[in-house]
Amino acid sequence: MPITISKYGKTKQYDEPLHVKPVSTQELFPVRAIDETGIFDLGNGKYSKCFILTDINFAGVTDQEQKQLIINFSRVLNSMPCRFMYTIANEYVDEDSFNRRILYKMHGDDLDELREDFNIIIKDKLSDAKQGLYQTIYLTLTIQSDDWREARSNFASIEATLRSAFIQIGINGMAGSEIQPLDVNRRMQVWYNFTHSGTRTNYKFDYIRERDNHVSWLDTVSPGTAVFYNDYFIMNGFYGRVMYISDYPKALESDIISEISKINCTSYVSVCNELLDLTGLKTEISRKHSSVGMQIENEKQRNRNNNDFLSDASDKLLDERKALVNYARAVDDGDDHYFNTTILIMFMAENMENLTKLTDKIKSTASIKSVTVDVCFHMQREALNTAFMFGVQEYKRVCNFSAPCLAMFMPYKTQELNDENGIYYGINQLSQNGIFGNRKLLQNYNGLILGKSGSGKSVFAKSDIISNCALYPEDQVIIIDPQNEYRPLASVVNGTVISFDSQKEVYVNPMDVDFTGVGYSDLQEIIADKTDFIFNLLSSCMRRDIDAEEQGVLGEVIEAVYSENYAWRKRINNSEQEINEYAVPDYMKSKQNNLPVYSDLSPQEQVREYSPTLQDVYQHLKDKNLPVANKLAAHMQIFVNGSLNLFNHRTNIDLNKKFLVFDLSSIKENLRVTSMLVMLEIIRDKTKVNFKNGFWTHLYIDEFHELLGIDSVAKFIIKLWKEIRKNHGVLTGITQNMTDLLNNSAQSENIAAILSNTEYFALLNQSTIDRDILMRFLPQISPAMFNYVEGAASGTGLLKMGSITVPFDFRMNKESRIYQIVNTDGVNS
Repeated sequence: MPITISKYGKTKQYDEPLHVKPVSTQELFPVRAIDETGIFDLGNGKYSKCFILTDINFAGVTDQEQKQLIINFSRVLNSMPCRFMYTIANEYVDEDSFNRRILYKMHGDDLDELREDFNIIIKDKLSDAKQGLYQTIYLTLTIQSDDWREARSNFASIEATLRSAFIQIGINGMAGSEIQPLDVNRRMQVWYNFTHSGTRTNYKFDYIRERDNHVSWLDTVSPGTAVFYNDYFIMNGFYGRVMYISDYPKALESDIISEISKINCTSYVSVCNELLDLTGLKTEISRKHSSVGMQIENEKQRNRNNNDFLSDASDKLLDERKALVNYARAVDDGDDHYFNTTILIMFMAENMENLTKLTDKIKSTASIKSVTVDVCFHMQREALNTAFMFGVQEYKRVCNFSAPCLAMFMPYKTQELNDENGIYYGINQLSQNGIFGNRKLLQNYNGLILGKSGSGKSVFAKSDIISNCALYPEDQVIIIDPQNEYRPLASVVNGTVISFDSQKEVYVNPMDVDFTGVGYSDLQEIIADKTDFIFNLLSSCMRRDIDAEEQGVLGEVIEAVYSENYAWRKRINNSEQEINEYAVPDYMKSKQNNLPVYSDLSPQEQVREYSPTLQDVYQHLKDKNLPVANKLAAHMQIFVNGSLNLFNHRTNIDLNKKFLVFDLSSIKENLRVTSMLVMLEIIRDKTKVNFKNGFWTHLYIDEFHELLGIDSVAKFIIKLWKEIRKNHGVLTGITQNMTDLLNNSAQSENIAAILSNTEYFALLNQSTIDRDILMRFLPQISPAMFNYVEGAASGTGLLKMGSITVPFDFRMNKESRIYQIVNTDGVNS
């Protein structure tokens, strides 16, 4: 008569291996077939699919926030409709592909030497930190389906539900966990890398190639040799062992999994879960309660038979019955899912000696957490198949957990920032992984670098600048330098330094404009921008806002100046004239016959030679012969023929260099505001021209608070901050603290508004006051994370990019060439 197995009993049964007695390495594993979506057929109607879970900040938040994250994770577990396992894997990444992803690529130009210097720093730091290991969180789902079509449909439905659930794990604006499915190539590559741990090949799995060449995928991923012993195995000369948690503490701690997964070797810590049917679970609890009750009665009867009528049953049995009653009540009253859980730890080593050391280390780590681990004796092969991300459970040593209890085995530790083609920002202090960020991927590219004197702010900012030059050589980097600190950087990257000093006879014309490819609608935008600039310029001189009547007259004049210039330049270039409202002015006619034609000058040279100047605006105002116009012309006199005429000249330097520094250190006081407005106007123009040509512009403003302390300049910067993004401009303010930013300008409210939407913050050492201000500005960063900025060591702090915040360590070898370049002042300030 066949034995009837309860629903609960079935969850404790082992999955039967595809090959009970394998005769080749191909028969070791539980996969019968694969498809291009990454789904595995495990036999007996079981199908599995694997995903990567992005990490979230758990270790770096407060205790209260950790509790909320655990609650949120338990909600995700409650939404699990099938068998699942999550695995924290420490895997050796392929060195060549890893280097291709993170190292600065050579471009065959003068900056290749700098790229090599950066790559030396990156390799040294990452080698010291993790020795080639990279940690990944995998989620593997296993379902029962009739065929491939049903399996794909079921997985699609489950994935959509879980994607939403995992995103909602985040708190206080913190990013949740994203679920990323592994396609067949990525999933098979993970399998191949595991089975070939000892060989370190650079083989890349390609499903289509394997199929078209009639190559067996199983032959490809299977190891050359594999031998299984009672308590370890050897695969391709690499030694491995699988252990399980055999005893759990009465009070679970949330860092058990993260502590065990810290071992510095190839390892897989897997939490394997079988969803329990509540009806079957209640039946099982009732059965156990009856069994314990019978044992209690039998023990009482023995006591009575021995004439001991006062003794009750043993405390152990009474406690067990009480626990069962409480367990049954929790199941009846709660809405949580329950799971039969097995936790496995698989790890690899080069030899038996190292395997033994790792075993002792794992046992020691587990004992600190009051956890007991034992070897999966005589079942190493079955335990391997269970611990790896196949989705089978050929080995089980189960313990019942509710979703809240299971959530204590938290897989998350810290967020990672690992953008493609990203700038190197040091090492994540929590995970020891490299930090690579690409601000071009953010919704808002602008940002701030903040740090007290001596915090390493200058080294961090200059390294960021050089990295931009090295990574994006087609882009233009522009620096506003109030203290002549960036001139050495310009010499290293063959840049241009622009000093606003009349004695040096270096001139830039703020009225320059490139009409190449400009239509009438574009012309109107140019006129609007130049009108805004002249308004600001005159307003700063008059020390008041331009009134409505003055705005009307000035607007007409500027429109006339640029419309005439546009029509004339179209004519001399033999282009079809797009507007004809304005005739060529008399004062230009005498020069026409002597001007070179288009074939003689490049578009850039035409910009310098033919663009209007402030003289043109002044002359048009005089020609109007109106009281308001004459009054405005009188105010413009100082910019044309007076002490501020430095900018009434044609540009005589190359503004197309990929690295420009505006040196403000030697500006005379009477030129200071005018110079800043002219400089910002030139930058705005360059940003638009670069965008039109398909390039990005990276603008760095050092001593940011100083510029914001001048009202007219602050207004310009605020407008630029809002507009620069649409022209692929990346603006970075560099200053010591938030206090200076907010208390040094009449525009403090507007400044606070734009900074509240800023997505990039590099925060180095901060005072307590500034830390408190930043905590108010950045509520999505946990208060606990700000411990990394108060009293932080030089070169360390917090980096926020979008929804990701990581504590960084950007300290570098002071003997390195990069450090010698960026530490130009001799101190790490």
